Amino acid sequence: MAAGGRILDGNRSGRLDDRFHGVCGRAHAEKDETVYVNANADGSVDKITVSEWLKNTGKGATITDQSNLSNIENVKGDETFETGAGGALTWQAGGNDIYYQGETNASLPVSMKFSYTLDGREISPEELAGKSGKVKIRIDYANHTEQTVVVDGKAHTVCTPFCMITGMILSTDNFTNVAVENGKLISDGKNNIVVGVAFPGLSESLELSKVEALSDVEIPDYVEITADVEDFTLALTATVATTGTLSELGIDENEDFDSLKEDLDKLKDASTELVDGSGELSEG
Repeated sequence: MAAGGRILDGNRSGRLDDRFHGVCGRAHAEKDETVYVNANADGSVDKITVSEWLKNTGKGATITDQSNLSNIENVKGDETFETGAGGALTWQAGGNDIYYQGETNASLPVSMKFSYTLDGREISPEELAGKSGKVKIRIDYANHTEQTVVVDGKAHTVCTPFCMITGMILSTDNFTNVAVENGKLISDGKNNIVVGVAFPGLSESLELSKVEALSDVEIPDYVEITADVEDFTLALTATVATTGTLSELGIDENEDFDSLKEDLDKLKDASTELVDGSGELSEG
């Protein structure tokens, strides 16, 4: 069973978390960052690679950046850099954009845990390989970006709103009667394509359980797949984590419960459309 993978995508917001993000020192330089995580079968981190794109919009001769990454290398071009104090990097850009990668051991802002059961009994992924029976795969997502904010004189604990999208392809030779909770199943006859969506920490941040008008709104923070399996094998899972979903839907601008509930319904519909689009992409 090969390791799963995750991608933390910061391209929309240009920023994921200060633990990864460097700061461009020139006003004309913008920075996009994507974090790639190679994970083990239980969701634990194996390796974190960070990809940086320094946009040299001013066509400057040099770009000053700041980074805490190790093993930094230019992945598109032969531009060189010099290091300085506090993780400072000065790239000899020559008017070009800079694309570089590096590694980090920093803690992730979001994490995942994969758990497996066979015929109702919890089992490790190593033991599960090659087994047959009724299998359940559960993916629990955790948001580690908690911070305290004061609203109308009261302290509230909130998290950065991450949308987690996990996909996997299950061969019909091995998996039948596949069902997914908090996601969707698409089949092309040869493969079952599973896509799940979750928003860890969002329900707690909005304190939905404390508001009667929103008590029936369910925001998923896990994905669960069940199937009848013959000779279990799972080559790869892939997850994208992205921020900015709430601002795109206007949820962060609500001033009353009715409009909040309406936009949360839009969030649910958008999640379904996102899954549908992922399925079409896989079929294509």
